[in-house]
Amino acid sequence: MEQFYKQLNIPNNCEVNNTIFKKAFLDNADLTSSDKKIINDHIKKVTWKYCLKPETINILPYKDDKRDYLEIEIIEVQLNEISKVNRIAEIIMRAIPYPILLVLIDDDKLKLAVGDMRKNLSDSSKVTVEDFVFTDWIDTNLADVYSEKLFAELNISTLDSSNYYAMYQDITSKLNVYNFSKVKGEDISKSEGMSNSDIKACYDKIKSIEVEISALKSKVKKAGSIKEKVELNIQIDKLKKEVDEIKSKI
Repeated sequence: MEQFYKQLNIPNNCEVNNTIFKKAFLDNADLTSSDKKIINDHIKKVTWKYCLKPETINILPYKDDKRDYLEIEIIEVQLNEISKVNRIAEIIMRAIPYPILLVLIDDDKLKLAVGDMRKNLSDSSKVTVEDFVFTDWIDTNLADVYSEKLFAELNISTLDSSNYYAMYQDITSKLNVYNFSKVKGEDISKSEGMSNSDIKACYDKIKSIEVEISALKSKVKKAGSIKEKVELNIQIDKLKKEVDEIKSKI
């Protein structure tokens, strides 16, 4: 995993390496008992790896009516159990009032997550984080062309350094391009006319359809008649064509 962090090329003075204890999240009054159980049972360790801020790296903070991007945190979460990984990411990113590149670890595999952080207009002590972006699980020992390209492009010296919001948007864009390139089977980084949000929307739609296809395939196996199997397979073919149409847009 250290090789991944080396590829980020973050200056040494940004390194923190402090443990964030589970209690910091468990004390959040908004968490349900189910969420607290997930934190206790599924998380092995949380580490604040790096802090990118004006005092450690010469990039301007960003502030407007909706957002305060004063710094960027890189936080690592080592997991005991991965079944609730996306929920874990949401809990952590909403508990810490700074934009975060979250590195979720399962042995030699990692999953990256980011989210759009905005001010909570009803409670200034909280932040609103939405539009989460998650990569798939990437085996660091079996990197493919897409993950190799992603890691190379997350090198801090190549990211937009106009300000911290621009940098975080650039990171988000890299993750979205990686995700869609992976499902399409070709690099889409040079595609024109598609915004970051458009690419994410197309990717999310494909993943949603894939869930539908998987559910229908399970029904085919349990179908009691040829007619029912045929009808289900027609639905599957229709959804597959929809996926192909979405892929062709980018």
